[in-house]
Amino acid sequence: MKKKAGLQIAIIVLLLVFLIILKMQENQNLVLFVSLTLLITFSLGAGVVVTRFRKNYFIPVKALASLENIIVDHIPSGVTLWAFDFFKMRQHTIIVSGFIAAVKFFLIEMRKGNLKKMETEFGTFIKEDGVILTVTCITSGNTPSEENWIRQRLQNFLYIAELRHRKDFRNWMGNASIFEESFLQIISSVIDIHKAMKLQKRRIVKMEKKKHKLHAELKNLDSKIDIIEKQFINGKISEEEFETRKTRIKQEYTRIREYYINTCFLLSRVIRKPKEVNKVSKKVESIKDTFLDIKIEIANLQVKKMEGVITPNDIRNKVKLQEKLTALIENLENLK
Repeated sequence: MKKKAGLQIAIIVLLLVFLIILKMQENQNLVLFVSLTLLITFSLGAGVVVTRFRKNYFIPVKALASLENIIVDHIPSGVTLWAFDFFKMRQHTIIVSGFIAAVKFFLIEMRKGNLKKMETEFGTFIKEDGVILTVTCITSGNTPSEENWIRQRLQNFLYIAELRHRKDFRNWMGNASIFEESFLQIISSVIDIHKAMKLQKRRIVKMEKKKHKLHAELKNLDSKIDIIEKQFINGKISEEEFETRKTRIKQEYTRIREYYINTCFLLSRVIRKPKEVNKVSKKVESIKDTFLDIKIEIANLQVKKMEGVITPNDIRNKVKLQEKLTALIENLENLK
């Protein structure tokens, strides 16, 4: 509000100066002064419009589109009370299993280290603490402004939830189901769920296209390696050049493969109901479960790297795990 008031005052002052000079003097420089004054006034006005648009539309839309999960924990007991999945657009009915169980380790680590933010294999964890509750949002690719927008919504959620349920927590016996309906109402009051749903659908379509593009890039890099291997065998390039080019291509391959795996992992969480339950659909679910297990192993290795205790054997193991994930994705695509 102070910034907006300052801009308005500046515009008014400029206009007053213009009127005074217009009455006091008439010379050749007046046209130039008028032009400059109008240009400055227009620029300030345009700046206000752009700033308002960015704050009121662009930042909220980008932030909403990046939301993946919200998880609410009870601070005294460490119990997860409630979770919402923005990919499935529903509450988690079984808190202790699946994805929530996989990320619980990171929630505990954040609590131990009193961390407000953590980058993981499962996305960026943004956390806000209340008196009784802590709420964590899993997201990806946020700017500082978008992260701040998310944090404000998490803080609003905590304020309302703790105020509404302070009596419930006094004699709480561990039944998390009593908060489900209320927490869903509260999150819907601080975040536009309907807009989030539309944005997530668009995001999923974009990720599908991105997945196919990344897959094509990986195939292209494989072909490049085959080509330089043939060139080396036929004596067209030296061993030194072969190794240099192969290393460069493999580095690019590793980078793209990581994007590819993360994209496929996010898409694997999207609900796609099979037309009928058969051997193929059961096989798909089995592969997704294995996919999640391997991602957990990779995430644990990432934590070891952050703590500075990762070994060369761990690094080699991570490469093997990523290769397994790539193979699983190929199997999954063949079953669809």
